[in-house]
Amino acid sequence: MKKLLAITIFLISNLCFSQIKSKIINSETKEKIPYVNIWVENENIGTTSNENGEFELEVDNSKVILFSAIGFETKKISSDSIKNILELKPITTELEEVVIKSKKLTKKLKIGKFKKSKISHYFGCGMTPWISARFFKYDKKYDQISFLQKIRLLTESDIENAKFNIRLYGVNEKGEPDGYIYDENIIGIAKKGKKITEVNVSNLNITFPKEGFFIAIEWLIIESNKFEHNYNIQGYEKTIAGFSYEPAIGTVPAETDENSWIYIQGKWTKMGINNSGILKNYKDKYDLLAIELTLTN
Repeated sequence: MKKLLAITIFLISNLCFSQIKSKIINSETKEKIPYVNIWVENENIGTTSNENGEFELEVDNSKVILFSAIGFETKKISSDSIKNILELKPITTELEEVVIKSKKLTKKLKIGKFKKSKISHYFGCGMTPWISARFFKYDKKYDQISFLQKIRLLTESDIENAKFNIRLYGVNEKGEPDGYIYDENIIGIAKKGKKITEVNVSNLNITFPKEGFFIAIEWLIIESNKFEHNYNIQGYEKTIAGFSYEPAIGTVPAETDENSWIYIQGKWTKMGINNSGILKNYKDKYDLLAIELTLTN
């Protein structure tokens, strides 16, 4: 009887869960799409496609899965409809007429400056592919120094050469990140330890939008970013094996949540207040990504 019960429970659990394995490709070119952000809608479960566009995900049957990739339309599909190959449609945009300006590179302006020694709090994704974004407002002084040259941020990694993705978003009427101002992945690489990580984007010819824009950091749930470690819980004798995905990104304390957003469970939400009393200068403040931008003319 006990054996029969165990078999029944096993069969039920297998009916309720499914292991999805698929490869994501461009619906037009049939090329692989790396680093696709994948979420179970309204749940804290997700992953990232690897360099070959492949991913695996264990979910309940008939869950809605969201697929978000730079330059492609966001797709929602039932988990039991996902086949070996999944296609995403490229975004078609009508470009406005623009005046091409040549860069002089004679002036520089840094905004969002931070001190490495003052930062003691970090964002880490754990095991889910969330995105954190910081809004940068436009200022008239950027008129003559409007080209984005460098993105500088503080990273802390337990592994060498952890990859993360940078997304550049516009802003919608609700103040949320919306619409890409650059339609390809910008991959940053964090060295091991607490480091200043610079990403040079001068060759992309991105100018500061007059509506302002978001710099968003996307964690990649890929094997090369995985850090395995052991830890102990107070009052529990056994050592527990755990893992996380690197790197962590430094934050600075802010008085309001005006410029801080998080994409989690497949949707954007404002940053919550930090109630931890461990770090006094962060208590009752809002975490803002430590990002410094260098603009040039």
